[in-house]
Amino acid sequence: MNITNPYAQAGWASSSGAGGPAPSIFGALPFSSSPSSPSIHQFKFTAFNPDILDCTILGPQSSSYFRVLNNTPSPNFTLFQNREGKSIAVIEWRESSGPVVEVRDIIHKQFVSSWLQLSTDRKYRHMKARDRNFVWVPQDQYVGLYTYGTTTPELYARLSRTEGGVTLEITSTAIREGLLECCIVAVVLLQSGRTIE
Repeated sequence: MNITNPYAQAGWASSSGAGGPAPSIFGALPFSSSPSSPSIHQFKFTAFNPDILDCTILGPQSSSYFRVLNNTPSPNFTLFQNREGKSIAVIEWRESSGPVVEVRDIIHKQFVSSWLQLSTDRKYRHMKARDRNFVWVPQDQYVGLYTYGTTTPELYARLSRTEGGVTLEITSTAIREGLLECCIVAVVLLQSGRTIE
């Protein structure tokens, strides 16, 4: 039995034969003296008809990534579709109890006021997605999405108003962690001009 190869201990054949020293792995892994910052992807909310509740969202290379359709499938609903036309999220605009949101396979149906909960000092909004906590914090020219409850908050996304629309800049890390759809829905809610409490 080859004790330097854990696969050989489990009965797998050793490619280097029996015995011999284990190869050195020192220097085999990439090393960076400073962590590289993730790349940023831009999504533009355009073609408002008449507002962000009915718009097209363009992603990299200006290709259509999402559509937001108001009063679809019926009045008082806003539907989100991906580029294949599949529904990914819905907002139900309830008059008496406040709007309800659902993001397929990510956010279970709940009140927007619970999902995007306003802080007690009313300075930012909490957001929970993928079992992680985030905060949307207004700053000078944008609203940033930061990790929450960590020693060093990390900027994951930011939204800003631009001429002719709204722009979401989101990191590759946030996309990789499955936060794109949540951020798209949050931007629409935050920029809708409607009461979300």
